[in-house]
Amino acid sequence: MPDRPKPSGAPVADFLARTIIREGGLGEPRHVVLDTLRRLDARAGEVVDIRNPSQVRKLSGGERGSKRAKMLSDGQAPEGAPVPPRRRLSAILALDVVGYTSLVHKDAPGTLAALNAIYRSIVTPAVAAADGRVVKLLGDGALIEFPSARAALRCAIQVQQEMRRPDPLYSFSEPIRLRAGLHAGDVVVEDGDILGEGIAIASRLQAAAQPGGILASRSFCDLAGSDAAVRLRREGLHSFKGFTHPIEVLAVDFADATVSAQRAALAQEQEIRFCPAKDNVRLAWTVNGNGPTVVKAPNWIGHLELDWRSPFTAPIIASIADKYRLIRFDQRGNGLSDWDVGEISFERFVDDLECIFDAARVERAPIIAISQGGAIAAAFAARCPARVSAIVMIGAFVRGRNKRSSKRELEQAQALRAMMAAGWDDEYPSLRDLLANVIVPTASEEERRLVAEDMRRIISPENVARFREAVDNIDITALLGDIACPCLVLHCRGDRMQPVEQGRAFAAGLPNARFIAYDSPNHIPVESDPIWPLMERDILTFLSLHASREAIQTLH
Repeated sequence: MPDRPKPSGAPVADFLARTIIREGGLGEPRHVVLDTLRRLDARAGEVVDIRNPSQVRKLSGGERGSKRAKMLSDGQAPEGAPVPPRRRLSAILALDVVGYTSLVHKDAPGTLAALNAIYRSIVTPAVAAADGRVVKLLGDGALIEFPSARAALRCAIQVQQEMRRPDPLYSFSEPIRLRAGLHAGDVVVEDGDILGEGIAIASRLQAAAQPGGILASRSFCDLAGSDAAVRLRREGLHSFKGFTHPIEVLAVDFADATVSAQRAALAQEQEIRFCPAKDNVRLAWTVNGNGPTVVKAPNWIGHLELDWRSPFTAPIIASIADKYRLIRFDQRGNGLSDWDVGEISFERFVDDLECIFDAARVERAPIIAISQGGAIAAAFAARCPARVSAIVMIGAFVRGRNKRSSKRELEQAQALRAMMAAGWDDEYPSLRDLLANVIVPTASEEERRLVAEDMRRIISPENVARFREAVDNIDITALLGDIACPCLVLHCRGDRMQPVEQGRAFAAGLPNARFIAYDSPNHIPVESDPIWPLMERDILTFLSLHASREAIQTLH
């Protein structure tokens, strides 16, 4: 019988190693057995009992083999031997650049330069301060390991706070946002890399986070401790691909912990005044802050007291009232103004704004306007140009849904009005919850629930349908050319309540307007939205140019 070809040493060694380990031979890890047996390639003619440790030591080189065996028995890895995988508990931070592919497509060199600056100036110092270790850098993110959950949380917050600065530490044509995910669990350490389920969970959390946000698992937060100097808000249970059970998730709340209490106090301390409209409807109004006068036009629905806890109204009015004398009022049919009114129409909305200027003795001032308030402020500026020094518009629109060319928007408007009339008082989940999700999708679950509950307190089902009818029929296209004052038109690109095209059309039709779009899905940004510091900076800068102390009038 002809000799069969002899397999090479490595396959023989692999086979023998599997056989020995399967049968319990030598009692050593596979990689140690394999390393020894591969020496058979050079000693192919020698007969060796591979089950005899002394002969294996002989095969591996005499005294050197004895030393090697002793090192193994002492739990040490011999020189040149592969390091066996180790397990340990680690806190993991997964970072990702939002829209990386799009950024690179627009400007690859600029994107890479900006990311290098972010890594050097923001990420590296934060990781070092928290005793972390950058495990790997990817083109659009990083995987970072920490010795404790608290250290990982501190690092993630520091990074995102630096990224939220209105004047960034990097140079690029548009803001760059990061997402962050945090988890703690067992990891396998191998050749400097870390592997395991904990890495996958941190990555899934990162992918689910809002731009500029931080999501963390409940188990991570429990390890970080309840006394960590940060506010966490519940985001409910999330189901992730590849995991059988849902994971409880929390988000970092970047709002100042003392702000809510301060705003609640302001709501209680403010003096509510009343004045008659042209048709004798009683309008509620108030003054907050000191300084040059700014008047807020009414938006869809509002409440002078509840607005202080609204996640989208409170940041705006608090920021302006901190530097200006802010005059606000509840428009007819809602809030603290009369609900039982004969007429709810766009013309009456404009009349009511004029009445508030008169009641507060404001001769001339800039107007801050949200949503439909933009059209109301613009119409008043066209009617009384000498009384309006400037307008800031946020999420504004030129035409209501009934006046737009889209058949789909017309059908949506009709359906929404019918649902409001029929289901405004429904319990959770209600139409109000749906509206809250459309207006502020990035707000926390608790904040959206608060918005939905406050809507029921602000306006009746009958009046909300009448409001919607009036708003859907707004069309100030013909007035735009008559508005001479400077206007700052601000809009979120992902706005589903009023499309960004409406804000762009508004600015394009005004003789003296500047348009700024922000990367956010919110109709009006909430405080945790990373674009809010940018919008706040733009609003305050614009008002500083157009709010004059000469406009301050003494109230009697």
